[in-house]
Amino acid sequence: MVKIFGLVARVLLALIFFITVLLILNNIVTTPNGYSFYQDMLGAKGLPGIFAPISILIQFVFGLALILGYKIKISAYVLAGYSLVWAVIYFTNINLLMSLQYLAITGGLLHLGTQPNTWMSLDNICASRKKK
Repeated sequence: MVKIFGLVARVLLALIFFITVLLILNNIVTTPNGYSFYQDMLGAKGLPGIFAPISILIQFVFGLALILGYKIKISAYVLAGYSLVWAVIYFTNINLLMSLQYLAITGGLLHLGTQPNTWMSLDNICASRKKK
């Protein structure tokens, strides 16, 4: 049962980022000036426009890696850092609830980074093949 919970926790944490970035990409593609709208939304929170492609890249690459269970430790720590940045951004914009939510996600990702050995991950599959 512990193995299944580890898998579920890993996938649920990753889905927060992966689904979000898919929705962002959908809005960018389907909305006229969608990319500049996304940059403006980030600018309203005090972030420069260069943060838009970095944010998209981090969420897509590391969210997908976490879903697949590839380089779990690195992916969890990168997404934890990303979540911590958003927690600070929301805190400075006086949105305490969103800040606390991102802090909770950060905590879950840090725990996953310290316990990366989850069931049905590419890391475990590759490790078991090397032993043979």
